[in-house]
Amino acid sequence: MTSSPIWKFIFLAAVSGFAATAAHAQQPVVSIEAQVMRCWTSPSADPAASVRPITFTLHLDPDGNLLEARTDYVPANAVERTLRDAAVRAMRRCRPLRPPAAPYEEWRETTVTFDMVRATRSPDFLMPD
Repeated sequence: MTSSPIWKFIFLAAVSGFAATAAHAQQPVVSIEAQVMRCWTSPSADPAASVRPITFTLHLDPDGNLLEARTDYVPANAVERTLRDAAVRAMRRCRPLRPPAAPYEEWRETTVTFDMVRATRSPDFLMPD
């Protein structure tokens, strides 16, 4: 019965619909993270250094104003402290954020990760000398 063309069509439609819904649900968060990343200047450090990514949970109001930024990240060294400080500067520099068109409930709490290793591998980021 599952080999009939109609069942294949229904199955593919359901899978496609689920994928589209999942992508749509993540879009507002990606939009906010992209705004913050444009304001971030990655610190100058050896990309091979042991620098853990830092993740902040942003609490935003409906207008895109940053109400609170929380993290459990505790810098283990001076390089990590510099990364944390650069992340905080980026969030301050980008205020207010442009609110996404999606419902407020989808993006009022957004996670943003600053990752020096990812930044150094990305063609869109240039590390200063």
